Amino acid sequence: MRSIRRTGWTGVAALLALLAAPAQGETPIGPRTQPPYPDWLTTRMETLRRQDPKAMLLGDSLVVGWPPDLARRLFDAEPMNFGAGGDSTGNLLWRVRQSFGPGMSLESALVLVGTNDLPTRTAAEIADTIAAIATDVKRFAPGSCVTLLTLLPRRDGNAVFAERIADVNRRLAALAGPGLRVVDVHGPLRDACPAESACPLYKDPVHLSRAGYERLTAAIGKTGC
Repeated sequence: MRSIRRTGWTGVAALLALLAAPAQGETPIGPRTQPPYPDWLTTRMETLRRQDPKAMLLGDSLVVGWPPDLARRLFDAEPMNFGAGGDSTGNLLWRVRQSFGPGMSLESALVLVGTNDLPTRTAAEIADTIAAIATDVKRFAPGSCVTLLTLLPRRDGNAVFAERIADVNRRLAALAGPGLRVVDVHGPLRDACPAESACPLYKDPVHLSRAGYERLTAAIGKTGC
């Protein structure tokens, strides 16, 4: 496997120094201080560098919970799950910038992130940071295919969040282009789960059950562009 050059990373202390509060209006890019950081950070990012995977899932707890057998259906190669529970778009962008580097073997990446940003950020900010994640993945792996998933419906009855999700998803749809596929997974889950009744696709207002991941995986199909 080819050696991968990485951006400077000299230890957890140096990384956590990046947690300085951003100026107002700037994207809050950096790691979190609570679990799974920093212990998860030191092991998972090193695993990524060592394995140099050809396929990856990137995101928050919705990615962490993806059953491995279903995730394998999405790719032609064994995928690495690079999800972190509780991550925001800014956390994931930081992880990509710290972990990825020139010479990667990555061929296909799937990105699902953004629901944790809904309480604090605008639709434009969320979508712009997701676009930055895709841009950086492509920068380090120019030949890769990036599949962006729209934000999933939430079943917490929050009308403001629902409106913001719809706005984010409209903005994500406009990003599709060569090497960048955008898949609407909001529609299939929404249609299968009427708001006024219980839904077996969810195990709580945000996270999916096994049946939910089966529906999600089927809606995506293969991740090639």
